[in-house]
Amino acid sequence: MNTLSGTFDAVPLEALFPDASVADLGRLRRSADGIDGVQVRGKFQVWEWFPQHVTFPGRSVAGTPEILLAEVSLYDAGGDWLEVSLDVEWTTEGLLNVWSAISVACWCEVDHNAHYVDPVERAVVGATSLADAFETVAGRFIAWLAGPRDPEFWRAHASLPPRKQR
Repeated sequence: MNTLSGTFDAVPLEALFPDASVADLGRLRRSADGIDGVQVRGKFQVWEWFPQHVTFPGRSVAGTPEILLAEVSLYDAGGDWLEVSLDVEWTTEGLLNVWSAISVACWCEVDHNAHYVDPVERAVVGATSLADAFETVAGRFIAWLAGPRDPEFWRAHASLPPRKQR
C-alpha cells in the first residue's frame, strides 16, 4: 500500500482533495495547525496520506479507504494504551467523512483490542463542506489532546471494564 507520511506542511492537499476550494484548503491547514500546536510531550505529530484513495474506490472495496490520517499516542505502558485518531475517509456511499475518536485498550472478557470512546464524525454532504467537517472534528481532537491521559478515566467514562490486574 502506498502510504506517505510527514508534517502537515508536506500533505499534498490539492492532490488529495481536488474538488475542495482554495478557501476550504486554507481552513484545513489552519485546523491542522491547531492540532499540531497541541504537542504531546516528546511526540511530534505525523500525518499519513493515501494517494491511492483520492478517487472513491467503490462499494466493493473492503475496509475504510482513508485519505488522510493523524494518530497520537497519549499513553502506552505495561500493555495498556490510549490514543486519539482523526481520519478523512470515504463512506460506502461515496461521500467524504471526517471522523475522530479516543481509542483505549480493551480489557473485556472477549478481547476487542480497542474501544472507540465518544467518536465524532461529519459527512461532507449538502451544506457541510470538507472544511466545515474538518474544523468540527479537529476541535474535538484538540480537546482530547489537552484532556486526561489516563486510560482508566476513558474506560470509566465509556462504562468499559477496568484494566485487569496481573
